Amino acid sequence: MTTTQETETTARRRATTVCVAGASGLVGSNIVRACLEAGYRVNGTLRNADDIERVEWLMGLPGADERLTLFSADMADSESFDAPLKGADAVFIACLVPIYHGVDGTPARELDDERGWAEIIRPIEEGALNIMRAADRQDVRNVIICSSTSSTNPPVPVPVKNEIDHVSDVDQQIRAKKYTSAEKTVMEASARKFAEAHGQRLCILMPTLMPGPVILPEHLEHGFHSTLMLLIHGRPGQHERVPAGSVSMLHIHDVAALFLAAYENPNASGRYYAVYESWPWRDVYAEVARHVPPDGLPKPLEGEPEVPTGFDFTRRDSLGVPLRDIPTILRETIEWMKSRPFG
Repeated sequence: MTTTQETETTARRRATTVCVAGASGLVGSNIVRACLEAGYRVNGTLRNADDIERVEWLMGLPGADERLTLFSADMADSESFDAPLKGADAVFIACLVPIYHGVDGTPARELDDERGWAEIIRPIEEGALNIMRAADRQDVRNVIICSSTSSTNPPVPVPVKNEIDHVSDVDQQIRAKKYTSAEKTVMEASARKFAEAHGQRLCILMPTLMPGPVILPEHLEHGFHSTLMLLIHGRPGQHERVPAGSVSMLHIHDVAALFLAAYENPNASGRYYAVYESWPWRDVYAEVARHVPPDGLPKPLEGEPEVPTGFDFTRRDSLGVPLRDIPTILRETIEWMKSRPFG
């Protein structure tokens, strides 16, 4: 890119506003960071824009003072998104956080089908549609949604999956009481139908495990981040023994970069994996062991690991984003954690 082209790109970005729904979440906050870094103006939404403990970290991002505006919005209320979407060129929907429990705290797997639909699946489906309806009202034609690889598990497993041919079967997921997985499968189908009917360009990014530096301290309290924090201090994490299965992952900064690339490429549409590759947990923990004391590590796997999930990354790679490999992901995450970034 020539200097003139770079100047034109910078000017265009600074004149463009994008909306990030779920700006205080793990994915959303990193999309905010990436968009600000690229020069965009950002309207970010969270359920309570007066939540000082979250707002201060978002407003502390470079460029936030000049180019980040935060709004209160709830995906259950479509009209609450009208203001943050007004004048925006795109919306990144990153607020569809998996629901693991019913409204009374009952684990999702213990619900019956009626409650599974009403309390786990429907809120995610309607949340996405409510934001897309608001985007349509505000003439926002670019929609980029954060989903999950749980929507790409075909009824009959295949050695190598791709985003076009392999879709989870909702009925099979429900029979297995995997309502939390079914929520993304149902949501994607409804979002595609809505986008086609209303002339929206829809991109769906599908991550799984997302290590890397986080924006809000609370993100260290959940999932694999919390496990790594425990292991760094020599305490047991989520596994007592190394599981036989595998896990796919991608650095959270690279996830955000894929979202931004999908938006900036006018020819991008449809589903894209947001993972680097899948590794057996045995290999993941062997890599982690290079950077943490041995005291908290899980007991060794008994037997051989299962064959990792295979992916066809042709579509992902078409977005042109350089990605960190898994050893780099784990090393950078652990080194960042050891630096005590939040004091």
